[in-house]
Amino acid sequence: MDYQLLITQHEDAIIALRRDIHSHPELSNQEVRTSQLVCDELNRLGIPFERLDNHCVVGKLAGGKGEGKRIAIRADMDALPILEETGLPFASNTPGVMHACGHDGHTAMLLGAARMLKDHQADLPGTVYFCFQAAEEVGGSAQILIDYLISQGGVDQVIAAHLWADIDSGKISVMPGARMANSDNFKIIVRGKGGHGSRPDQCIDPIKPLCQLVLSLSAIPSNRVAVTEPCVVHVGKIRAGTIANVFPETATLEGGFRTFSTAHQARVKELVQQITQNTAAAYGAEAEVVFITGCSMVNNDPTAANFAQELLKNYPLFEHDPFEPIMASEDFGEYLKAFPGFMCYIGIRNEQKGLTYPHHHPKFDVDEAVLAKGAAFFALYTREFLDS
Repeated sequence: MDYQLLITQHEDAIIALRRDIHSHPELSNQEVRTSQLVCDELNRLGIPFERLDNHCVVGKLAGGKGEGKRIAIRADMDALPILEETGLPFASNTPGVMHACGHDGHTAMLLGAARMLKDHQADLPGTVYFCFQAAEEVGGSAQILIDYLISQGGVDQVIAAHLWADIDSGKISVMPGARMANSDNFKIIVRGKGGHGSRPDQCIDPIKPLCQLVLSLSAIPSNRVAVTEPCVVHVGKIRAGTIANVFPETATLEGGFRTFSTAHQARVKELVQQITQNTAAAYGAEAEVVFITGCSMVNNDPTAANFAQELLKNYPLFEHDPFEPIMASEDFGEYLKAFPGFMCYIGIRNEQKGLTYPHHHPKFDVDEAVLAKGAAFFALYTREFLDS
């Protein structure tokens, strides 16, 4: 494959697809139009596909050289509940919903890779699965695609990319090992005894222990976890009371924690429970902790990541950046628990173009110059992997 020719032939179409998707964003579990666009494009290319539950779609390309290895490439499709402020001519047509995390670019890149690989289908051994996933932002759909791949006999590798605003355009990071954190959430209900604000002696105020918990839980990383272990504990929601002169019966908070190992994941969960019970008891209250399991960490297979780095030496689509692991989370970690592979970061930051806003910001945008290169990276990696 001539990667420069691939980019030249398909760049305009990839950018047009991205802009179409960007103009018509759909929230998690509502990706009706986006999944139809994916199906229409796969159908136009002559790539067989299956519609799965919850708007997920899988295209299947059988190489012309017969049976061989199997690889899956995944892209997410959902948008966010954010009012767009980019001023782009192709800005969101849906008030209060926008693509502020790059998923429009992910979907366009994967469709671009499908176009490129279809052009070279006769020369490919093995099978490629193009996996378009709904609801990454809220979770729950990754397992639909994983179960489908298992039903097909599994794959030898699964790969994905995330457009990343902290990395300069023209760079890519595909490193072995942990790249994104485990993510778990919790809800704490503190139960006291309600009453008049003038008689605290007759009441048990649940707000005081709740406020203490915000501080104590947030201090877990600095006080109770090894300083060499990345860890974040955060509280993002508090609710208590209805009026100033009434002690409420209950007070609640919601938060989460992020870790890079199963041992520390279990340890932090234990500490949240322990600190909650002890703090509530100190104020004469009772407390309940409900844990909600989130995403598994994105843990890149060393063999796959190193193979990608070698590929980039032969096809200099991007400059490699040994970007550090981050505490954000991604449900692609569930795929990597089932199959070896990697998620890479593709830089989209470009100060000259004013592209400096972070993910989930109302002015977030991507450098479209990287999209065809990202698609070509998928295509070249797939060809080299299937040939290897």
